[in-house]
Amino acid sequence: MELRAYAISVQGPHAPMLQPTSVNVGDHQVVLLAGYPGPGHVAAALGLSGRLKPDGGEVKLDGHPDGRLLRRSVAVVDAPGITEPDDALPVQTVVGEELAIGGRKAGRKAVREWLGEHEWSEYADRRFEHLPVSVRTELLAELTVARKDVKVVILTMPDRLGGDPHDWYGVGRDLASRGYGVLITCADASARLLGVPAAQLGSVNQPDPVQVEPAAPASEVQAEPEAPAETEAAAEKDDEVVKDGV
Repeated sequence: MELRAYAISVQGPHAPMLQPTSVNVGDHQVVLLAGYPGPGHVAAALGLSGRLKPDGGEVKLDGHPDGRLLRRSVAVVDAPGITEPDDALPVQTVVGEELAIGGRKAGRKAVREWLGEHEWSEYADRRFEHLPVSVRTELLAELTVARKDVKVVILTMPDRLGGDPHDWYGVGRDLASRGYGVLITCADASARLLGVPAAQLGSVNQPDPVQVEPAAPASEVQAEPEAPAETEAAAEKDDEVVKDGV
């Protein structure tokens, strides 16, 4: 599987929201899309997932520019104002809604069982806004991959919530170890904290992906024990950071 975007751009009502940006991600990979905080992060996530038609450039999944295929296979997690849950809702309500979207059982018992399987039962009755930041990102990511057709996960600006970037980066690496392609949009400061060289800020055109040394050894990304061939493939792929104008 490969998600490839070439020079996609999004024009806002008064100024560009996303400058021409290119990014590639394959299965077992984590890619950071780093840039100045702002609406460009959401524009990038929606454009890459087929939920917003870019004003320029193109997005393909395995060579196909099919918007329906993108929307089915590329999931946007916790995008501000788009896919983020209502903070006032109880955690169990959010879980039930997401399980229902994924076509899974979503009754009270099913929700309690799902939370128990992930060792999050203690949070069931809490308002969603009171979840620890690290738990919030992981919980939403796990609900997302509960959908059977998802191949690529886009974690959208998880650093806007605070916390340690290594927590959400760890979520991304875990998903990659299970075969997903993972894109994480974040601020340049977060990329630096993860050990990635700082990206340029602002409306910088970056039409070509820039590969740098990964923040952690790529060999840590491994497939599940029953799929040793995937483990070997995962170890051969490096993480990336794309310097762009998001």
